[in-house]
Parts: sequence; structure tokens; C-alpha cells
Amino acid sequence: MNGLKAHLVLALSVLIGSALPFVPTGEMVSGAAAYAAHSELNILLIFVITWVCSVLGDTVMLLEARWGRRRLQAWLSRHRFGSRVTAAQEALTSNAFNAVVTGRLIPGGRTPVIIALGLSRFPVRRFMLMDMVACALWAGIYSTLGSIGGRIANHPVWAMVVAIAFAVSVGLLVTQLHRLWGWHRDRRTARQAARPLPTPEGEEGPDLDPARSGAHPVERA
Repeated sequence: MNGLKAHLVLALSVLIGSALPFVPTGEMVSGAAAYAAHSELNILLIFVITWVCSVLGDTVMLLEARWGRRRLQAWLSRHRFGSRVTAAQEALTSNAFNAVVTGRLIPGGRTPVIIALGLSRFPVRRFMLMDMVACALWAGIYSTLGSIGGRIANHPVWAMVVAIAFAVSVGLLVTQLHRLWGWHRDRRTARQAARPLPTPEGEEGPDLDPARSGAHPVERA
């Protein structure tokens, strides 16, 4: 396969993989970048293709969710995946840009975020601007991992194996770090909620001692 056909295959693979939920396109990009060290593929062109096609694929998924909103909402109400979409909606309400970038970088986090955006009235143009930044980071990370793998191994097949192993390891590491950060954030929120509210200066709570408050105790007959 010559360089032009290989680049076209990569573009179609990333575009289709990004338009479908839960397709691991990152490992595909790392494998292509590793193979570039031993072939006619261009690592810079791989980055550009991956960046552009991932943005287009994510936008297609958002439009799919928006066009099939009724059926999708009914499906989410019957499956556990609906809770992940609900969590993504809360993250988008808090910080949409951070949610889009984090969802792209964390394995399995892209689909619930994009579906949550598709179910809402979030502007498509605004999403594409945010997604351009997210996909640029994502494409740069996986292309770099593939390039490193290609330099380590002398054979193209072993280079792809090393690159894919790097990509999977980084994905697992990012997932665990995100879970650890979420655990730490929830724990900190719980501690803040458990703290007693401070009493304003000059105000004191009710005095329950009748001897000091001046109240006379009621005598029982």
C-alpha cells in the first residue's frame, strides 16, 4: 500500500471510528504513527488527518444524537449508560470546555459527553471550537506515542505493537488518575458539607438553662 492510500485509509478509519461510540481510534493512530517510521507515511500528515477527521467524526456523532433524541432518551432511561450521560450533563453545566477536553482524553469518556451535548441545545459551532482543541491534544499525544514506539523497534510490526502498548498504558493511567481525582474531589466536598456553620459575631444560640435565661420553670402539680 503506497503512502496516499495509507493516509486515505487512516482518514476514513478515524472519521468512522469517531462517528461511532466506543471505537478505540487512539490505538489506531499510534499504530499508524509507529508504522510511519518504517514506511512512506508522514508523521505530520498523520497528525493533521487525525485531528481534522476526529473533529468531523465527533460532530457527526453529536448530530446523530440530536436527530435521534427521542429514541435515544428512551433507550438511556432503560440502561445503566444513562447515568453516565447524566454525570456528563452535570460536568457540562459546571465547565463545558473542561468536560469536552477531558472526555476526549479519557478512554470511554467521549461518548457520554457528546451524547449529552446532542440531547441538549448546545451550539454545534461552539462544540466544534472546543473539540478542535481537545482533538488536537488527543492527536498529538497518540501520534507522539506512536512515533516513540516506531523509533524503539526496528521492525514495523514490532513498532506498532510497542506503540499500541504505550497507548493502552497511557489510557489506563489517565483513567486511574481521573478516578483518583474524582474520589479526592468528592471527599473534599463531603468534608466541607460536614463542617458546622459558623455563628455570626454578636449572636449566640438559645440558652437552654432557665436559671441563666431568667425563665421560671413550670411547676408540676
